[in-house]
Amino acid sequence: MKKSVIKSKTDPSLIAKAGLWYTICNFVFKGMVFFTVPIFTRVLSKKELGKFSNYSSIILVVLVLTSLDLYTSIIRSKVEHEEDIDSYILSILSFSTLFTVGIYAVCFFYKASIEQLIGLEFKYINLMFLYCLFAPAYTMYITKQRAFYKYKKFVLFTAITTVTSTLLSLFLVINMKDKLWGRSIGQYLPSIIMGIILFIVIIKNGHRINIKYWKYALFICVPLVPHTLSVTLLSASDRFLITKISGPEITAIYSVAGSCYSIVAVLMNSMNTAWTPWLFDNLKINNYDGIKEISKKYIIFFWFCAFGIMLIGPELILFFGGNKYMEAVYCLNPLITSTVIQFIYLFYVNIEFYTKKTVGVSIATFISAIINIILNYIFINLFKENGHIVAAYTTLIGYIVLLYSHYTITKILKMDHVLDNKFFFKLSSFSLIISIFTNFLYTYSLLRYPVLIVYLVFFVYMVIKNKDKILRFFVKKRTR
Repeated sequence: MKKSVIKSKTDPSLIAKAGLWYTICNFVFKGMVFFTVPIFTRVLSKKELGKFSNYSSIILVVLVLTSLDLYTSIIRSKVEHEEDIDSYILSILSFSTLFTVGIYAVCFFYKASIEQLIGLEFKYINLMFLYCLFAPAYTMYITKQRAFYKYKKFVLFTAITTVTSTLLSLFLVINMKDKLWGRSIGQYLPSIIMGIILFIVIIKNGHRINIKYWKYALFICVPLVPHTLSVTLLSASDRFLITKISGPEITAIYSVAGSCYSIVAVLMNSMNTAWTPWLFDNLKINNYDGIKEISKKYIIFFWFCAFGIMLIGPELILFFGGNKYMEAVYCLNPLITSTVIQFIYLFYVNIEFYTKKTVGVSIATFISAIINIILNYIFINLFKENGHIVAAYTTLIGYIVLLYSHYTITKILKMDHVLDNKFFFKLSSFSLIISIFTNFLYTYSLLRYPVLIVYLVFFVYMVIKNKDKILRFFVKKRTR
């Protein structure tokens, strides 16, 4: 019996099924977000779009600081506290709530300074902290579902939140005079309401708060806060600095490129979401050969999808933003390539996280973020009108630094044997070359379209050739 349970957890078809559902869920429902971007870029002014993009980036940073990303300890906690996981989640949620209230009290005391810093009224700060107060409940509940491969609930709650957020945003932006405020309420109010509901569910399921779980989660997550914050700053600081130095209009151009890049980011997050629990289960039984084999296939599939998005970059920019945002196409390739590099380095970060030795993770990411911010500050000031392009390339440089840093850390931890490092670095180098090649093709559409046709033909050929393997991989029954 025990053997069958272990096999069910380590079966590659399990990660395939979970990954498939996570990806379908994200693309179907977040596809709604993608397809409403053209509406927002045409209804909102460049200034309003740039300000909202900057505001969203600030919220991401504040959410890391208030929540301490305690939800990231849930999958690791499953290994040790599976029978008491509901109490564990309630305990870490209670700490997150108290900490958020404390930080809001400090910000309220310095409200004038905060308003001046972000360039928005304090009502935006109130909305931000309401989101930061209740969003962790949603994140923790969803993380529990994916930790136990319960992708149906993951799909359901993601669908409800995404659909309501998208529809409410559209309604408010079209009907309110203050379109920036309408966009903000529409984006975050549904998540707040869902968070309140799941907050109650977590209290009901958890029954009791155990202080010892605070210590467990803080031991794992606090050293990772600089890491998570630094990763967030890698994507958020560029928008803040572009807004401050080049203006919100340039930020708007960058945000349109970000909308296209987010297609690849959704795939990356979906695949990593499925990968992490499977990796931990296999690390637990020392299935290193299996990890090495599946990880290579996993990253090749991701890279191939990312390359396809690169090839249709100009068409994506035209769809999302129209002719007035076509400058954004020159941001697209470095941003998509940075996602490939990020996906590769996440393989190493997940291993570090499993070992619970996370101090090195934070140091490496912090250094990378500082390098990114310094480069942004210097070169955006030098090339103000092209701040969006500068930010795209500094982001890529930051992720390259991260990749080499995390590989070095896993080597120090003597866990570098888990992955095929030579393969990963060769693929990283090849991705940089392909990025330059694709950027060249943007200028010569007569060359780009034949390459795109070859890509599509090869894709169809590989699907047909491997259709039996693909069907077996996804249809294979889990061993009970």
